[in-house]
Amino acid sequence: MNPINYIRKTEILLMILFSTILQAQNNHDREPYRIPIRDWNLRLVGTDLFYPTYLADPLGIRFEVSSQKMLYSDFDIEDEINSGGDYRGKLVITPGVRFSLFKFSPAGNPKLGVEADLGMIIPVMMRFGNHDLIGTDGIYYFAIAGRPAEWVSLRFSKHHICTHVGDELPTGKVISPVDYDVNTTQLPVRDAFILSAAVRPLWFLKNPQWDILAVYGDFGFFLPGVDFMGTRQNKPHRSAYLNLQGGTELEYYFGNRHLGGIFGALNVSAYQLNAWSPNLSFKAGYIIPQDRFKKRLNIGFNYYNGRSLSNNFYNRKEKFIAFFVAADI
Repeated sequence: MNPINYIRKTEILLMILFSTILQAQNNHDREPYRIPIRDWNLRLVGTDLFYPTYLADPLGIRFEVSSQKMLYSDFDIEDEINSGGDYRGKLVITPGVRFSLFKFSPAGNPKLGVEADLGMIIPVMMRFGNHDLIGTDGIYYFAIAGRPAEWVSLRFSKHHICTHVGDELPTGKVISPVDYDVNTTQLPVRDAFILSAAVRPLWFLKNPQWDILAVYGDFGFFLPGVDFMGTRQNKPHRSAYLNLQGGTELEYYFGNRHLGGIFGALNVSAYQLNAWSPNLSFKAGYIIPQDRFKKRLNIGFNYYNGRSLSNNFYNRKEKFIAFFVAADI
């Protein structure tokens, strides 16, 4: 069996397994299942997470469909930019799922506590029009998260990113704005640790209607060695160990909670392996909270300018505007 196809099938099976587990827990989410342990409660497997999913993080763990109009790209093939035409657009379908493996909370305040959570996404990037496969990624994480106060969330996570070029790219002539052989970075893998913090500074107003602002930051680093998830790898760069990310979000909900609201979110990231070149993502649109500041469905527009979001082409740039539909699952 082709090893790339085997990896993709394994990733899809893992996604189905996670989704099945969460579906089985739906009734527990409506009627929380807790095990009392002295003054604490233990909750096993759920979708109510302490740490938020960033709205504008282009690699955030969510289920998303994005139709992208390319404004600039220096890795795509078979576009017509060199013959008086335009760039090919992209359709990106990203199955994703997050869930709490277990959670400890004080019996008197379930909004506080500590938990272990798992997540994964499998972005599938296709060329617009003929839907030829450009690439497929697998992004997985395991995290220990906590909420020591209602206005702050903290997390320490281990991320694994593996990436595969599309079926057509290993062979054929490259026709692109740059002379670039796509085989040079085939199958890179990256394992990194990330320290994260998210705060809601307007919580101190003590008015839930105006608790609409979130600010967050990530510090990521690669550490050579082995852990319970296997040997850590940092290919093809052996000396670029760091990455940074930060952002802010505004969510304004209408008076009737069933009507949802509007949002705007900005995410900025930079990676040492890209010489700290900034990556900018802005999203805005309509948002429907399944629960306030928890699970969300959002529909709107995205502007992105930065390194390629297909990790196999991390050293190439792209800029696009997109219409998207995304949901925290």
